Amino acid sequence: MIKRATLVWLLLAAGAGAGLFILKYEVQALEERLAAINHDVLDDLDAIHVLKAEWAYLNQPARLEDLGRRLLDMEPMDSDQTTTIDQIPFRRAPGAEPKAPEPKPPEAAPKNPRIAGAAAPLLATYKGTP
Repeated sequence: MIKRATLVWLLLAAGAGAGLFILKYEVQALEERLAAINHDVLDDLDAIHVLKAEWAYLNQPARLEDLGRRLLDMEPMDSDQTTTIDQIPFRRAPGAEPKAPEPKPPEAAPKNPRIAGAAAPLLATYKGTP
């Protein structure tokens, strides 16, 4: 008859074999999942490279300048198009009555006759700074 120790060792060997069998198939499933994830990562990296190339093409300065001139009628700014913050009209709250504009103090003329236009108010504000 089979001794008890032999029966215990037989059951332990069968349990270890079954455990290794299950573990082997779990590891294979995880390796397949890892391979699929790595494949997705490579696909995403390829898509990123394509998007970077497209972004570089779309942001070419010459192309943007051409689009701005053709579609937006944009032109370089002239010096007479600048203004000060005091000259910007602010919106009134609904129902509020308009206030009379406050008189502006006379501005000092710049000493340099070449400086004119929008630079004169800026020079007048910084006249007292060293």
